[in-house]
Amino acid sequence: MSAMTKTTPVHQLGDEWIMAYAAGTLSEGASLMVASHLSFLPDAVTKVAAAEAVGGALLDTLSPIGMDDDALARTLSRLDTAPAEQPEAHASAAPSHTLPQPLREWLGCDVDDLKWSFLGPGMKKVKLWRGENDERLWMLRAQPGVKIPRHGHNGTELTLVLKGSFTDPHGTYARGDIEETDTSDSHGLTIGTDEECICLALTNGPIRFESMAARLLQPFIGL
Repeated sequence: MSAMTKTTPVHQLGDEWIMAYAAGTLSEGASLMVASHLSFLPDAVTKVAAAEAVGGALLDTLSPIGMDDDALARTLSRLDTAPAEQPEAHASAAPSHTLPQPLREWLGCDVDDLKWSFLGPGMKKVKLWRGENDERLWMLRAQPGVKIPRHGHNGTELTLVLKGSFTDPHGTYARGDIEETDTSDSHGLTIGTDEECICLALTNGPIRFESMAARLLQPFIGL
């Protein structure tokens, strides 16, 4: 398969995430995660448009309420503002870049310009954002064949593959695929042997490692 070949990700986000993204109810970190994932989907624009249409239809079912006297003026003033760009399909991640366009533009740089720090043998990490309820957006960079210790989570975890692949009990995840886990799930990951793996991760609070060695190291890695 050539570097220019594009395939639709097998593992995709559920519709509830797309709905929340279209409605603008996600945090900054979660919105960036969803936008980055959508950039790999050939039908991203259609998905977002459909979610917006559903949201509009739901609003139409609500009982009318009183409006402020200046509501119309405020609405018209917003028409002068350029609409937010929809995530592009596939083409948003140029072949010369590892990071998808939404993430690259948010960071203002590409993957090799980031300040990576030690995470474990054969692994590096970089912290990107931290929000309310200890929500964290960060990136993992792991060498081929590395095994990430078994761990659990304190909330929902989203992991988007930006380069390479990894395998866990739920399957194999390659570029563009996203995995969602929660507090009921405990898993270990094995990085694919073909190339390094770079992932974007959104977590709530610190990861809950099962091994004593990993837990002892955790205060030093900050995850």
